[in-house]
Amino acid sequence: MALPPALGQAFRMVASELGMRSAARLFVRELMEAGGAPLVREARDALGREFPVLDFIAEQRLSGGEEAPIDPQGVLDALRGVTRLLVVGLEADGLDALAPRLPGVEVGLVTDAGGLDPDFRRVLANYDGLMVPVGLSELQRWAGRRSALLTFVYGTDGHAAHVSPSWLRVSGPDVRTQFRSLIGWDILGRPMTVYPRWMVETSAGDFSRLVGPPPRAAAPEPERGGVVTSPRPRATTPASEAT
Repeated sequence: MALPPALGQAFRMVASELGMRSAARLFVRELMEAGGAPLVREARDALGREFPVLDFIAEQRLSGGEEAPIDPQGVLDALRGVTRLLVVGLEADGLDALAPRLPGVEVGLVTDAGGLDPDFRRVLANYDGLMVPVGLSELQRWAGRRSALLTFVYGTDGHAAHVSPSWLRVSGPDVRTQFRSLIGWDILGRPMTVYPRWMVETSAGDFSRLVGPPPRAAAPEPERGGVVTSPRPRATTPASEAT
């Protein structure tokens, strides 16, 4: 089976309303069902450099690696005591998991396109009032000692982090001091392997909290004689402070 025509245009349109990772997971799944690994590989070769998050998710699927799970618990821990949350950037999978678990928190989505030109009215309609649109001129109203900024991070090596261009427009020195927390949610789990087009680089140290995927459970370890035992428990935390 050949790649569908105008696949790149279709991916960009879907990514504008779902986010790059959410759209990539959807497209890779559909391609795998339609033509298996060869079709996913062909799509990666054709579109990977233009859409690096699609390349990342496709490579992960082809290599048999596990996706970083979308688990909002680390973000929820970082948001304890927050009454206003301003989200910068769009990832439907993340917002679907997070927004319903924030009762009593006023949540806004910054309506800055970040290069993809989404229809924010359609995006927000999916959340049935759980989030409201916030323009760049309205940031001051959301500031305060119990307010936080959150953005999605597309991989980090612990020093640099890749984020939506909208983050740099929102998180300048004059703004960051007006919010209690600046939270980065790493939804890939490791850096991308091709040039991160559509993203910009920022310092991981700019975040007061950098939340990564939760640790995966270790596989059981066989003992002598073939008896399988559980691995030794170890203390882990789903979120780590940025340094």
